Amino acid sequence: MGSPPGPPQPSRARTNVGYTRRVIALLLVACVPSVANPPDSGRPRPGDTAELPAADLVLWNATAIDGDGRQEAVSIAVKGGAIVAIEAAAAEMPDGAVDATGRYVVPGLVDSHVHLALGASTTPVGDTLEKNLRAELAAGVTEVVDLGGPESLFELRDHLAAAGAPAPHIRASGPFLTAAGSHPCETWPDPDLCIFVADEAAGNAEATTLAAEGADLLKVAVADAGFSAWGPTPRLDLAALDGVSAVGLPVWAHVDTEADALDALAHGATVLAHPPFAAPLSADGVVALGDARAVLTTVSAFAGVGRLLDGTLDPADPTLGLTDAQRAAWATVAAHPGLLVDGWAEANAEWAAVARENLAALEAAGVPVIPGSDAGYYFVPHGRGLHDELRELVDLGLTPREALARATADAHALLDEPGGHLAAGEPADLLLLRDDPDLDIANLQAIDAVILSGTLWTPDALATADLLPDARGDVGDTCVEHADCITGACDGLAHACAEPCATADAPTDPTCGASAWCMSADAGEDLTGVCRTETTCDLYAQDCPTGAYAEACIPYDEDSNACWYAGPRGEGDPCDASSAATSCVAGLECSGSPGRCFRMCDPSGPDTCESGTMCQSVRREDGTVWFGVCSG
Repeated sequence: MGSPPGPPQPSRARTNVGYTRRVIALLLVACVPSVANPPDSGRPRPGDTAELPAADLVLWNATAIDGDGRQEAVSIAVKGGAIVAIEAAAAEMPDGAVDATGRYVVPGLVDSHVHLALGASTTPVGDTLEKNLRAELAAGVTEVVDLGGPESLFELRDHLAAAGAPAPHIRASGPFLTAAGSHPCETWPDPDLCIFVADEAAGNAEATTLAAEGADLLKVAVADAGFSAWGPTPRLDLAALDGVSAVGLPVWAHVDTEADALDALAHGATVLAHPPFAAPLSADGVVALGDARAVLTTVSAFAGVGRLLDGTLDPADPTLGLTDAQRAAWATVAAHPGLLVDGWAEANAEWAAVARENLAALEAAGVPVIPGSDAGYYFVPHGRGLHDELRELVDLGLTPREALARATADAHALLDEPGGHLAAGEPADLLLLRDDPDLDIANLQAIDAVILSGTLWTPDALATADLLPDARGDVGDTCVEHADCITGACDGLAHACAEPCATADAPTDPTCGASAWCMSADAGEDLTGVCRTETTCDLYAQDCPTGAYAEACIPYDEDSNACWYAGPRGEGDPCDASSAATSCVAGLECSGSPGRCFRMCDPSGPDTCESGTMCQSVRREDGTVWFGVCSG
């Protein structure tokens, strides 16, 4: 996933995110002819008009379509965030109702595999969380399952649920539970994305912690020998998976081979986050995978590179919901594919072909296949990604209505929650469409309005809504943008209000005080400064916490030290800060010039340097001694 764009937070740092907003917008509609299908048996028919109960919102004279069937000329009444009635439409539109003549109502979509905190790029593009949430809802995705992201997403989920915000409902797993050096932290141990579990006790302890913090489910990476651009990676100890599964939350697994998938299911996982893609499944393997509750499609994870390079994904397309930094990064790769790891594009094409073949075999065998996009992974756009997965299902032979059911009722059933049906008592997460989705699955993108928890939003309202207009917070409170903070600025890495400082990425800033530094708010295109504080550490005692990540106390800036990832490089070895693999062991400092590891020493204390070297002082800009290194 690449190295973090700024200094790390302490291991397993806990932070916040969240939003609020509720807007009701008027909808102007024009008549569009509907398909003359007969109403399904048992559904309301013209002439069966019944008086609708009191409602907050009425969609009058719509065609309602879900996986259970099609209802023509009905009115849908919504109150308190739920559907309260679906009846044959009255001859005249009730006062205050929305005229849905010639329009189609379907349940809101669920993307069962996303990464809200990731920017869908091979290079750092700053904080994209707000854009990601907006893009999902604009595409009709009213619920997402975040399978691998910071623990701050638990707080985000709760804020959204409490506020009726214009953003999709969230189920979240927290970070991957994975082997050290394995997917998705092959080159850098990012604690927001990965928690390393080496054995059964560690797996159980870390999963228990995530459950206590509010995880809805758990994500494990069993192995990733093929998908990693950096070659084969360590395989998760299956005893660690036993420890994770014992906690009792649903366990969804990243796998790449048939053997990985079978091992995952045998040790407590219930859902495969991808189809196996390293090789075609055997006939016996297809049968054995019938034990899974579901296999998620995620063809986009493999096809995204090819779609960018062949022009299917146009970085300039405004409907993709990209930031300026994302568009620039995507356009650079599209124009210069040689920037990718050698063979990466070709390998992705092969994996996409195998994934499609295996999905077809699983579908034919009756194994539940549920659409999930892996949005946020390389070149998989949020929102649009799910529609690409729905098209893949239709290409497998499903009808558009069957594909719709997979992304609605079936996805909600997988999450053991109500939703996805158009019936009284169901959640009022709905889409109002211009075109008939029974004719073409692409018509699910012809969205006139999104009804989220009973509130109607037009696309224009969604695009401009202030996500936190009434919830400006103090330092430490949840935020998405700077306007959400009363006195501070929004730290886009932690999504919490932080003390502002004058100059982003300056070596020192007196505003921040001791044990803090000033860095850009989102480590991307926003150069607003926020004070980043850390637990203090001692350069000479090397007292950083021990745990899954090897950490060293390093001199970060002129008024603070920080716990940074330690690597394997010894004294005199070449080093740089590009990854943990090229960092120095604890107690050594990587000099920027000549780029070698030097032993740190205290110039004011006893001489601890080896013969032939002496403790040379490293001074601050004001001339005072900062620390020392042993040098000849």
